[in-house]
Amino acid sequence: MLRGISAGDFYARGLALKKVQIFDMAVTEFREATKDPDQAGKALAQMALCLKRLGRDDEAVTAFRGALATESFSPIERVHMQYLLAQTFESLDRGSEALVVYRTIRRAYPNFQDVDDRIRNLRSHEVGSRHSLVAHQGRDLTKLWSEIKPQLTSLLNQTWQRLAHYGDMPDTPRPVERSDSAQKALERRRQGRIAVQMLSQFFSKAHTGAGEGEVRDLSPSGCRITSPARVALGTAVECWIYPQDGNPFAVDEATVQWVGHREFGLRFSNVRIGVQRQITEMC
Repeated sequence: MLRGISAGDFYARGLALKKVQIFDMAVTEFREATKDPDQAGKALAQMALCLKRLGRDDEAVTAFRGALATESFSPIERVHMQYLLAQTFESLDRGSEALVVYRTIRRAYPNFQDVDDRIRNLRSHEVGSRHSLVAHQGRDLTKLWSEIKPQLTSLLNQTWQRLAHYGDMPDTPRPVERSDSAQKALERRRQGRIAVQMLSQFFSKAHTGAGEGEVRDLSPSGCRITSPARVALGTAVECWIYPQDGNPFAVDEATVQWVGHREFGLRFSNVRIGVQRQITEMC
């Protein structure tokens, strides 16, 4: 921050520039204002609005999320900002992420603006895209099956012959083996984990999907999430967690370590110090 100029001054100058639609310079002023925690929330919100007007929607998403992570707004102000964030996701063709936010809004304010219509439109678009993809995949699979059927038949015959041979051999079960270090790491993870029930939202870092669910187990190094959304093993996500009695926080990056039926496990790989402290205190 420049010497002699307060964050409040930067914020006021940003508002003046925004009013006369000099949005790029306004963004610069608001960015300076965000360096003061007391001004950060509202400065990020104004910066997001300017970035939207400049067509820099990806940056606007980051600014909206940063604003929502602060405690600067009333519940109704937060929901208006969530609505703008969801609209921005729509403009970026990130419909899955927009759906997550619209559904969050609907839980808190069931009749808020046109949220029901937007959810309905996004869901119908999602279903239509899925049907088109399934039809295309069906044609490809039919062609592929005709090509591999002869080889597959031969392979199956060989496999059955091997199985018949192995069936005459005595069973030799293998014990599960773990190194001492692996066993100790497993015990530490079990001891540091707590059972919780908290709303969560997750967004693919590659913008390939998003979803919402419940955090059921939490430790300083990861968590277990139950969700109907499908995630692929190894996917890198940003994960937001909403405690029932506390401030929401974001794990900047986590990796999907395992996938089960309607649940998956995350290993935290990039966590800010303050967030790490909050998780550790909870555990």
